[in-house]
Amino acid sequence: MRWALCWSLLHIAFSKQWQHAWRQEGKHLPVDPANVHPSKKMAHRNSRTAGGGTIGLPLAMGWDASRLFADEANIDYHPYSTGNFCNNGGKVPFLVEGLFEPGECVSRCTRAHNCAFVTLYRNGWCQLGSKCLQESPAGDSSAMTYAKVVKSVCKDEECWGGWAD
Repeated sequence: MRWALCWSLLHIAFSKQWQHAWRQEGKHLPVDPANVHPSKKMAHRNSRTAGGGTIGLPLAMGWDASRLFADEANIDYHPYSTGNFCNNGGKVPFLVEGLFEPGECVSRCTRAHNCAFVTLYRNGWCQLGSKCLQESPAGDSSAMTYAKVVKSVCKDEECWGGWAD
């Protein structure tokens, strides 16, 4: 049984039947809709050489960060820096980058579980990133970077059961 499963998976992997999933056909794409631009077409890229180190949330944020970010009702944004952007480097430095209204930009980050930082510019430019380990001065001094945080669910004494004195 196991050999048959392994053989069929190897056959699919080497027969290039999997490549049809990355063509832009139909309305069901294998990507998170929060990361799809409303008017730009998706294009296949060779991701084997892409800098995958810029995609996921840093482990320093905790193992459950993406799970906590999944509850959109408990998401908030705190100012992180002014005049800088998150310089993640690599071939894929941002999750999303483009012209969006500020509300739409923040909404995209809220819906994407791997988004942790939003940089907004006065001209409408938006950058979403999963980490901000290094910052660089932005070409536009209007850059404002916000960190995505989980709202506290406690009200002072509520979490301590009333014995926090």
